[in-house]
Parts: sequence; structure tokens; C-alpha cells
Amino acid sequence: MIRTRREPFKRRTLDDIFAEPDSLGLLDVGPKRAAAPTANQRLVARLQTIAAFVSEQGREPTQNADDLGEATLAVQLSAIRANPEHVAALTVWDTHGLLEASVARELRPSALATTASAPAPPVEGDSSAPSTMPPQQETTSPDAVTSLEDIWASDVLGLLGSADENVDSIFDLQHVSKVEYKDLPDEIAQRTHCDDFYRFESLFDEVRQELRSGDAEAVPFQRESQIAEGDMFILNGMICITDQVGKESIGAGTKFNPRLRVVYDNGTESNLLLRSLARALYKDKVGRRILRPDSTFDAMRGITHRDKRTGMIYILRSLSLNPALNGIRNLHKIGYTEKDLDARLASAEKQQTYLEAPVKVVASFDCYNLDPRRFERLVHTMLHHQRVNVTLHDRDGSTYRPREWFDVELETAREVVNRIVDGTIAQYRMDNTTGRLVAKREKDVG
Repeated sequence: MIRTRREPFKRRTLDDIFAEPDSLGLLDVGPKRAAAPTANQRLVARLQTIAAFVSEQGREPTQNADDLGEATLAVQLSAIRANPEHVAALTVWDTHGLLEASVARELRPSALATTASAPAPPVEGDSSAPSTMPPQQETTSPDAVTSLEDIWASDVLGLLGSADENVDSIFDLQHVSKVEYKDLPDEIAQRTHCDDFYRFESLFDEVRQELRSGDAEAVPFQRESQIAEGDMFILNGMICITDQVGKESIGAGTKFNPRLRVVYDNGTESNLLLRSLARALYKDKVGRRILRPDSTFDAMRGITHRDKRTGMIYILRSLSLNPALNGIRNLHKIGYTEKDLDARLASAEKQQTYLEAPVKVVASFDCYNLDPRRFERLVHTMLHHQRVNVTLHDRDGSTYRPREWFDVELETAREVVNRIVDGTIAQYRMDNTTGRLVAKREKDVG
């Protein structure tokens, strides 16, 4: 036997890592940025900016000025004057006498001098800075802010509002044109449960099969004009169909923007706007439009997605040799399927639904837009007294009672199905004596 010796893992050092080529530049360190100015430096710079305006214009800035920059300087000056600590600390920098107690005074001649001789703003750590400068008043620790009152109290410039009517807050819009709000739709789209999803379930299954086999094609979505009634898309990984398109445009703008009824393959629906659906398809990187075979030909014939066959109603006769069933002459089952009937009946001998015996299809009906749950309820209601009442034993020895098999003649079963399909079943009743379907009398209908 040949054994190989595994080399022990060699732990690399930092020198080894730095010695390797850095193709991505991850180890490149740029020059250290200059430190941001402190609150004290910003306060002094603010006063010097105001002083520069006074030197240039020969007057103080006013809050009702047309120029936004001048109005801002006036607000800042008012806020500084309202804070005694700032006034005391900035006295040494006040070369124009802007912070004197009397605001309604004439500017001193020295106020018109340039600010070139003004001392520079204090530098952090500079021992020559005046000791009268108060500690930072504008910086508040985030941990210390626990309420709205803390936020209002930290507003040293009065930007959030002031008792002085002449001081504007950030909530007062000036020198800004008003925004004209667009007309908003009266209703916001919501995703809700689709009550008639049975009408679309088989269609979605058919489209999935077409996409897998290559009969249908999913192409990138390109423009809003591709959204029409009956069109299908892939949005956020789900197949959806525009079941209905409204006639009226909603919201502002010249583009047609009706409200849609969009049904999704997860059993939900939404009433979003056409342009909202288009915007969602644009944003979805894998959003697709589904091109189905014969869709153009169907549209030319006036056939829509609502006219597609949704399933099949079938009537079966049992071929069971079970002695418990031999005495039932007209043993029939009425059912509904959205899938291939032959495939569904292939393993009838193993299913209790089919009495674990072979069956024979004696009648079948293609149907459109049928609610299978409502159909099943109507059949069971009409044939309640014809339902087989028998207990059977399955292959494992357990017992069960079939609930979907009836002792009814084939012609009666056919008529029950036809009356349900054409919507006239409410005008008929079962005659339990003859076992046939008969029309109701006028007083029964009323």
C-alpha cells in the first residue's frame, strides 16, 4: 500500500499577505482626510460670513429679503443674538459690533471696515484660542436624545421654529415654487384572494406546459402598448394574466392608464393601473411577456381566454364485481376534472374514489367557466336520495363509504348535468318515486 504524507498547513503571516500582488487595490490607503470643523469653528465662521456681508453692503441682512442667501444670514444672526452664551463667546470676534445689546442701533463706522483684521477661527487644541469660548453647544450625543423635547431644545439656530414671528423655520417655504401635486387615483391597488380562480387554474397549468415544451415563448417586456386584455406575463416569478382592462383612464397625464384586473397563478388578484403593471415589469429584471401559440388566430375569431375549455364533466359506470354492489343496477359516478380523463382513470383499480375497480366512461361533456365546487354541490343536492349507502372494505382491510356514486339511470344523470351547465337546474327537482328529473310546478318555483 502506498501512503502519501500530507504536508502540515503553514500559517501565513501578515508579511506574507502584504507581499502578495494586490490586483484589486484593497490594501491601497489614501491620504488621511482633514478633520471636519468643530462646532466652535463653524459658529465663528458663520459670524464672519455675516460680517463680510455687512462690509460689502453697508447694512445688516434682512429676513424678508428676496435673496435666499441674505435671508439665511439674517436668521443665523438672529439665532446668535438670542443665545447669551454665543454672544459672550463671540464678542472677541465681533469686529462690527453686531452682537451689542441694542439691535436697533446705527452701525458704527468701524462696522464698515473689512474683516481682514479679524482673528482666525479657533483651532482645536490651540492654546492661544480665547478661554471665553464655551464648550460645544451644538453637538448633542445621540444617546442623550430620547424625546421630541430634546430635539427642540438642541435647536440653537431656531430652525425648527421660534417664538419670534420674524424668525423663519425650516418648515416655512420661501423663495421656492409650490409643487403642483398630480392627481392621484382614488383607489390604491391591493392584492386579494381570487374567488373565481377555478376559471384560470387550468389555463395557468396549460401555459406552464407550453413553456416547458417550447410551444410558448417568454420574451422581454418592451412597452406599455403590449398590455391588452388576455395578455399573460411573468412578474416576480409568477405567471399573471390581465383578465379585464377598464375603459376609463385614471390619474393625470395624457397616456391611457386604465385600471386592470390582474390574476396571478398563486390564487390572488390585483386591481393595479396599466402603467403600474408596466413599471413593475420594467423593474423586474426577469419580467417577461408570454407569447402563446394560436393566440392571434383566436383573437381574430373573437375567442378570448374566458372561452377556453376549463375542464370536463364525466359520467362513469362501475364494473366492480364486489357482491355488495351487484344489486345496484344503475351505479354511476358524476365527476369533474381539469386534467386528461384517461390519465386520471388509469389507476382506478387502486383508488377508493373509483371503488377499487375498473370503470367505463359512458358520457363526457366539455365545459367552460364552470366552478367545480358549485357543480359538485349541485349534483350532490339533486341526487341526495339517490346516493349509494353502502360500506366497503379496501385492499388493506379498512372500511370506507363512497360519497360520489349514485343509483341513477344514465339518461337522468345526463339531464342533471345538462341542466346544471345551462343554468336551469333551479327549475327542476328529483321525483324520488320514479327517480327522474321533473319540472317544478309554478307555485314551487314562486
